[in-house]
Amino acid sequence: MRDDSTSRSDVYSRRHLLAMAGTAGAAALAGCSGGGDDDNGGDGTGDGSQIYDKKHISRVNQVPTNIQWNPSNPSSYAQASQNLLFDRFAQYNLAKNEFVPYAVTDWSFGDKSFTMKLRDGLTWANGDAVTADDIVTQLKLGMHTGTGYADYTKSIEAKDDSTVVMHFSQPVNKTIVKFQVLVNNHVQQKKSVFGKYLNKIEKDEKSGLHELQNFAWKEPIASGPFAFESTSQQQVVTKRRDDHPDSDKINFETYSYLYMEGNQSVYNAMTSNQIDSVATAFTPPHILDQLPKSWQEIKFPSGVGYGLVPQFDHKHAGDRAVRQAIAYVLDRKAIVKNAGPASKKPAELSVGIASSAVDKWLGDSRNDFTDYGKSESKTAKAEAVLKDAGYKKQGGTWHDSDGDVVKLPVQVPSGWSDWVTATQTVVDQLNSFGFKSSVDGRTFGNLQGQVWPNGNFVLASGSWLPGGGQATFPYFSLRQMMLENYRGFTYNYPAANENRGGNHGTVTVPKRGGSGEMTVNPSERLKAMSHATDEAKVTEIAVEQAWVTNQDLPMLPVAEKQTQSFLTGDVWDIPEKGAEVSKVRWPETWLPRLGKMNYASN
Repeated sequence: MRDDSTSRSDVYSRRHLLAMAGTAGAAALAGCSGGGDDDNGGDGTGDGSQIYDKKHISRVNQVPTNIQWNPSNPSSYAQASQNLLFDRFAQYNLAKNEFVPYAVTDWSFGDKSFTMKLRDGLTWANGDAVTADDIVTQLKLGMHTGTGYADYTKSIEAKDDSTVVMHFSQPVNKTIVKFQVLVNNHVQQKKSVFGKYLNKIEKDEKSGLHELQNFAWKEPIASGPFAFESTSQQQVVTKRRDDHPDSDKINFETYSYLYMEGNQSVYNAMTSNQIDSVATAFTPPHILDQLPKSWQEIKFPSGVGYGLVPQFDHKHAGDRAVRQAIAYVLDRKAIVKNAGPASKKPAELSVGIASSAVDKWLGDSRNDFTDYGKSESKTAKAEAVLKDAGYKKQGGTWHDSDGDVVKLPVQVPSGWSDWVTATQTVVDQLNSFGFKSSVDGRTFGNLQGQVWPNGNFVLASGSWLPGGGQATFPYFSLRQMMLENYRGFTYNYPAANENRGGNHGTVTVPKRGGSGEMTVNPSERLKAMSHATDEAKVTEIAVEQAWVTNQDLPMLPVAEKQTQSFLTGDVWDIPEKGAEVSKVRWPETWLPRLGKMNYASN
């Protein structure tokens, strides 16, 4: 039920009190009625003529004092504020399917090179100019840590203070380069901070990488329009900069992130207008109906999907027969029905390609792939696979050839309500089949900070897609599944990068459409895809590697979802509902840069 009775000034006062009071204040104010007027239609263009001492409050789901901003260290890496503190090289608009220049204003391809021109006037928050040497340092670090462009990049140089040139060993696929270099990078690793790690790596790679990947950057130097100010147990606080090229488009002083662990606390905060934006939160229809009219939902394909990440060092999860049995048992349609069908759909096929792209890339070869069952549990198939591998069912429970019970606990962030529901359904289906499974719910901060990087899981709830517009291009989805997942799961898949526990090893699977086996090296084949400049070659490798994922199941796809982002127009001028400019990852940090999310002074 909506409550539109409260004035804009009342709303702002309550939010201001909340910011001063922290979470204790949030709890105390949670019962207050929310509201605000229905003014969400302004374009919010700021002119910098007046700066208001106002605070925009967004949400973070990590304990702020644990957050660190070194992207080479997956442990406790920032999950929201990095998009505000650091400028992307370029943005990707999901409504228009186009790249939008930002920190890199111009780019061009040579036969074996990629040239980027930095935006004029870019500075770090300490006043230093952002230079090509900073970008070269960052990109070189990425080559050592196994970032995708390492597959095809031979060298990187600063041509002058604002021009960076990447040299390739051979011609490259331009789509891959643009997503991998422009969209997936922020201006973040300043040479004066990170240069010493690069120097160490170039002298002693193993030791240098160890130091880099254990460096927790707690007081980052921003390149974006807001500078890091402080963290406490409840908030990350940033302050508007005066010397960013887009500062004159922003008319408020402070942007903070308030710690809220679970979806329910986010619903409470939105319903009572205690926050101003949410990057992403699963919000079911009955909660949407309760939000004040001032809230605007922005939906777009997330390129993210709920799935299971198996630990390959585990006796059972690391056994292909068990993974295939799990895939046969799971009724993905039933899982989605329980977890939120309004924003999710079951994965079309157990394969490392997004559902919307399966037909395009697999074509007629799709019929060769194993259909584990999208909308049913194929328990007879699962039993056959297990028995062939030496498993037996005794007393209703599956045991391996050593007599050990097959135990499959499934980890999930305890505050992600839709994922918890999905995981509970997965566990119910596995138990009904005869596995011994359970839900292992923990805080996201604990999982992402300590548990997943250290590989302490049997099955973990994780995304099998890489997120964003790149998700429908198979190079990225296959890479996410087989080489380097973005959440930092150390899953010890032999084909994976070293920083995910692998060694770029080979994988042997049955031949597709024939007898015998095939042995391939996914790392080498995806590297070959990055050099493929014609679609026929890309398709050939995509089908081959998709087959590997279908048979070996390095991750188990379950669902795909639409992102739900939220902005409030109570005291903020924001774009009209449905505006194309908002369909980006992520609108609450992108729109201020364009002058499209400002304090409404009238």
